[in-house]
Amino acid sequence: MHDASAVRTRSLPVRLVLALAALVLGGGLLAACGSEPEPAPAGGGGGGTSGGAFPVTVPHKYGQTEVPAAPQRVVSLGYTDQDAILALGVVPVGIREFTGNQPSATWPWAQNRLGGAQPQVLAQGEVSTEQIAALRPDLIIGISAGLTQAQYDTYSQIAPTIAGPAGFVDYGTPWQDATRMTGQALGKQAEADKLVSDLEARIAQTKAQFPQLDGKTVAGVRPSTASQSEYFVWGPQDLRARFFSALGMRGVPAFDQNAGDQFYGSLSTEQLGQLDQADVVVLITSSEAERTAFQSQPGYPALQVVQENRVVTLDDTEAAALSFSSVLSLPSVLDTLPKKLAAAAS
Repeated sequence: MHDASAVRTRSLPVRLVLALAALVLGGGLLAACGSEPEPAPAGGGGGGTSGGAFPVTVPHKYGQTEVPAAPQRVVSLGYTDQDAILALGVVPVGIREFTGNQPSATWPWAQNRLGGAQPQVLAQGEVSTEQIAALRPDLIIGISAGLTQAQYDTYSQIAPTIAGPAGFVDYGTPWQDATRMTGQALGKQAEADKLVSDLEARIAQTKAQFPQLDGKTVAGVRPSTASQSEYFVWGPQDLRARFFSALGMRGVPAFDQNAGDQFYGSLSTEQLGQLDQADVVVLITSSEAERTAFQSQPGYPALQVVQENRVVTLDDTEAAALSFSSVLSLPSVLDTLPKKLAAAAS
């Protein structure tokens, strides 16, 4: 193994770190490392992947990666990559912390997929390459890791590494693409395709169930953790916005323009009145205290969307599920969130 001791994951620009934290569950993006048990083999002790023909080659934004054999020790380096890996029956030896301090950095919608295994939790912030190398991976999946070329090159010297696909902003890869790329890397392409088609069919069924959402504008917002005088709005490349779009809704043009080529934009609290441009506002926060603080801003009670009960406020689990927007998390909100959106849009 080459000496990668001096190389660590990129420190993201402060503004983007704050945005990433805010766009999920505020300041709760803390690593739940604790003790570091001997990592279980991929598949929760039952072996790694099986059934696929290897080697396989996976294209991504930095070229293509060959996975020579069925991986047995998979590291989930992306912030939300574990869901697709787990959905395909593989338990990673390491999972990147994203939000919520959940056991093994895994939310309830995916917990049963661990099969009792306790993967090592990797920090939400900087992760040393020594820590990755110590897990002895034979595959590193970093689709939602926002890898730079330099990081990709470094990790590729440890094990075959899958970066995000071309054509999407960092952290904006649709769940369909993430699931299929993961399936390809694990030799489970057919299983991945079925997961995608099954969930797409369920979403389509839900869309048909709520025709009142079709064409309605929606603004996904949350208070900024960068400044008490700002709040975030999500653009069309954001995963939450993609979910709303799948239900037939569309973004507010001014907010989409504000986001530009990023997945989010920001507005000052003095511009709170712009929320009235939306048919429905979805408030995603990390705690009851944060929700109360946002709703206590001057001018909030006077908003037309507030007075007409067109604001949908998500609880912490719903907020996380929508922020993950994965093949496992989205089913957990399909029975509840569309109903709330429809009630607000009516």
